[in-house]
Amino acid sequence: MDTSVSSASGPAPSRRWSLYAGFYAVGCGAVTAGLLSTVLSVFAQVIGLPESFPVPLLAAPALLVGGAVWWLLVERRGAYTYRAGVAYGAVTALGTGLVWTAWFTLVWSVEMLAAGPTRLLVGFVLGAVTAAGTLIGVPITYLRRRSRARSAADATANSL
Repeated sequence: MDTSVSSASGPAPSRRWSLYAGFYAVGCGAVTAGLLSTVLSVFAQVIGLPESFPVPLLAAPALLVGGAVWWLLVERRGAYTYRAGVAYGAVTALGTGLVWTAWFTLVWSVEMLAAGPTRLLVGFVLGAVTAAGTLIGVPITYLRRRSRARSAADATANSL
């Protein structure tokens, strides 16, 4: 687990990978929002997002959520396992969905959120994005594991 700041080469690998994970989460969130665009376009209109640009806006919170979750679940603990990667994906997707659910609640109130069809729609979207999120964690975990193995091999070769 490397949480120190490296001097000339930029941020420490853990911080750099947390940024990568945040940007990766935004990309995956945009793809997921695109696939669910029929349902999410209605949601975007209801909460006042511009109709011409809803998919990237809906994915935007994943940048902060994804980076923070990656750092908490993977980098901070030094847990470069696929289980941690799957948890990262699921928690990031769920966290991003909860950000928008909270925004919906601020715009429309808790009573509107508790209405029958709204609960069903929100539950469906949160379930779908969380399920999709479990899949997105595996590729970035694979890349992080490869990066760490390569760094260890380079360190060993340099010490010889």
